[in-house]
Amino acid sequence: MTEAGVLLFIKCVLAILVFYWISIAVTMIYRKNRMRALERIEYTFADIVSRYLYNNVDDPLHISEINDRLKAVGIRKGNRNNVQYLIRLMIRTQRTILGENYLKLKKLYAQIPPYNASFTKISKWGWYSKARGIREIYEMNQSQHMNEIFKFQNHRNVFVRREAQIAMVVFMGWESLRFLPYLKRNITLWQQIKIVEKLYDLYPKPEMKWLKRAYKTDKLFGKKLVMRIIRKFELHTEIPFIMEHLEHTDYEVRETAIYCIQTFALSTERMDYIKDVYERVADPVQQAQLLNYIYDNSDIDVDFYLRQLNGNNEELKLNVAEILWNNGYKEKVQEFYYQQYPENSNLNVE
Repeated sequence: MTEAGVLLFIKCVLAILVFYWISIAVTMIYRKNRMRALERIEYTFADIVSRYLYNNVDDPLHISEINDRLKAVGIRKGNRNNVQYLIRLMIRTQRTILGENYLKLKKLYAQIPPYNASFTKISKWGWYSKARGIREIYEMNQSQHMNEIFKFQNHRNVFVRREAQIAMVVFMGWESLRFLPYLKRNITLWQQIKIVEKLYDLYPKPEMKWLKRAYKTDKLFGKKLVMRIIRKFELHTEIPFIMEHLEHTDYEVRETAIYCIQTFALSTERMDYIKDVYERVADPVQQAQLLNYIYDNSDIDVDFYLRQLNGNNEELKLNVAEILWNNGYKEKVQEFYYQQYPENSNLNVE
């Protein structure tokens, strides 16, 4: 390489290094300024919320003043990043406040920016934007958009319809269950749990009128959701709905019924029914679950357990034998097993 070539190479390296150092400096300055701007937004929003929730009659806080203060710190329609940061602050604050102040915040959120930013997202083509917009709307409890969100309850995308169905629970509470028989697409297990938790957190007082309407659903996911609601709210009067699904033809429905019934302690008559179900259920795993439930929640029924020793599943028979053995019926177990050998056997049973 010639001297001119070496000199050119050095100049190129120096130019790259200078550009790199300048980029670092600009990035650090931008990040520092950005952090300051976000801190101003956060401080302003916190001050607005505290003053609004505990408004001083001598120095009232008006909506016009709130909007002016938000604009002053960069919350403007054209600044998407600042608007999205405000949305996150609004959602985070709403999650931590309950009672009367929760309702006050709901009223405040309906009157301030972020310029329908979340509502705009649900009109976009992509499923991610729709789902995110719906989630932001129900997290901020903006029920004025309920009618628009209602249209997405049967959306083809699982994430969009999941958020829409959760939104209806947030906005309507127990009354949202009246739509359950009309839903066309599956509700996943995660979604069922989320719906139950939202009901429990926001509407802890059961409204049986709407729950009983949901009994009319012929959808399997609907039946499972109703049983999970009964379990979560410990609705003892609705135990029969769970019991009638213990012998359902669908495995997952039976599994949910067995899971939910374990929350409750049953009367003797109902426990006798569970014992009958145990003898008719074909799946050995579910039989084992019922056997554990029967043992944990009722007195030892010797005749019942002795009948089970004549079953076909060796593992279940071993569990039954262990139950009898550990509860003072060793002789019964020994007698049963001795009977398995022919009378002319030379086996030493001592």
